[in-house]
Amino acid sequence: MNMSITKKRPNIILFLADQLRFDALGCYGNNEIHTPNIDSLALNGSTFDNHFIQNPVCSPSRCTILTGRYPRNHGTRDNGIPLRDQEVCFPEVLRENGYRTAAIGKMHFTTQFVPKENEEDDWPEDHYGFDVIHTTCDTKTGEYLTWLKERSQKDYEVVKMQGERKAKEDRASASEKDTSGPPQVYPSEINPEYHQSAWIADRTIDLIREADPNQPFFALCSFVDPHHPFDPPAPYSTMYDPDRLSLPVRREGELEDKPPHFRRHREGRGCSNEKYDYRRLSDHEWGEVKAAYYGMVSLVDYNIGRILQALREQGLEEDTLIMFTNDHGELMGDHGLLFKGPFHYDCLIKAPMILQWPGVVPKGARYNQITEHVDIMPTLLDLAGAAVPYGTQGMSMAPILRGDQGAGREYALTEFNCYDWGLSLKTLTGRDYKLTYYAGEQFGELYDRNRDPHEFVNLWDDPEYREVKERLIRRLLDRLIQTEDTLPLRIGKY
Repeated sequence: MNMSITKKRPNIILFLADQLRFDALGCYGNNEIHTPNIDSLALNGSTFDNHFIQNPVCSPSRCTILTGRYPRNHGTRDNGIPLRDQEVCFPEVLRENGYRTAAIGKMHFTTQFVPKENEEDDWPEDHYGFDVIHTTCDTKTGEYLTWLKERSQKDYEVVKMQGERKAKEDRASASEKDTSGPPQVYPSEINPEYHQSAWIADRTIDLIREADPNQPFFALCSFVDPHHPFDPPAPYSTMYDPDRLSLPVRREGELEDKPPHFRRHREGRGCSNEKYDYRRLSDHEWGEVKAAYYGMVSLVDYNIGRILQALREQGLEEDTLIMFTNDHGELMGDHGLLFKGPFHYDCLIKAPMILQWPGVVPKGARYNQITEHVDIMPTLLDLAGAAVPYGTQGMSMAPILRGDQGAGREYALTEFNCYDWGLSLKTLTGRDYKLTYYAGEQFGELYDRNRDPHEFVNLWDDPEYREVKERLIRRLLDRLIQTEDTLPLRIGKY
């Protein structure tokens, strides 16, 4: 089906879920979870089945989305490093093309570590190209917390208490961790109408209802969930039975041929600040983690449904391009691991990617071409009829939607550069193989994606795969050279 190009410039909503696995959605084959509204986007739009992120932690991935550039080039290689003022962000381009632009929810383009009333105080003067700003952190600070305190002191105290509990857990050493249950799982007592996901949806609905019919809008609607802590409110906290959910993907002894930080993380001695010995968790406790996580996903889905209903009520559904994706995935017990970090399994680096625009984006189509998060910026600008700035490194996915069989990539590139952890790694993912190279190390990873989709068997040292490994290392080097920054050091934006 060829995509029509006759429609006027669309309104654009980019839904971003934090730490959402691609396979935690019904439309990606999960028969356990309830996500009817996100599934409806896939049913009425197009789904990409091989979309990959460029970095498996929040800030680098989000800045990649915003700039269409690889983390080593835009400079935000880890959380805590703000995006440079000089980077050109696609909301700026949309604004220059007549759009009203809005940032709603979690942004994390800045440090986000120090509690403050207004996160945007740390933003550059032009606010990354956003006209309207309603932001909140995953620590539940900022405008949301102020709003909540004004409406419900009781619910404000609930959120404050849980934030303090998470901070205490994060700071505790491995020996001090409470191992009586699963980590960071505690149902919230907050009224779901006052939940952060509901607040984000409310602000997005306000934008839709206030929309000027003569001016298109762009909204980055960025949910904090299902990022840990796994704290869904009722009824989402009891929506899933821990003992009826599938167990994590794992195999006895599978980490023996993996890089050493895999085992250290599982044993509570790893890279992250979550110093928890995951070997102690029972199958029931892993089920509790998944049940809470699924509850948060369903809460996000419910609030996306509210936004979609608002579009219909305002008669804007036909005129709105919707994109749904994540910043990164979640290990969720697979391989005996939890959360995120330098573990480039598909559950972390493969992302959902759904587009809907009635009458333009093909309905019910699925695409196997390899695409990346750097492609989001040029895709949205392409569909909006705006020029892509020089220095953007992504490729528009619109040719794929238009039926171009040659569009897409041969490999996806994912990188992780956290020198505080002593790790610098690059991953090349193709249709048949995935290779991860660690700078300065003798170990690495190589998986046959067809024969071993769960990535159990590391073929790095297998002599039968030596030729494959050497070929992919050469391709990785080619890709790194090809994606070097083409831009000079800039004082200003242009």
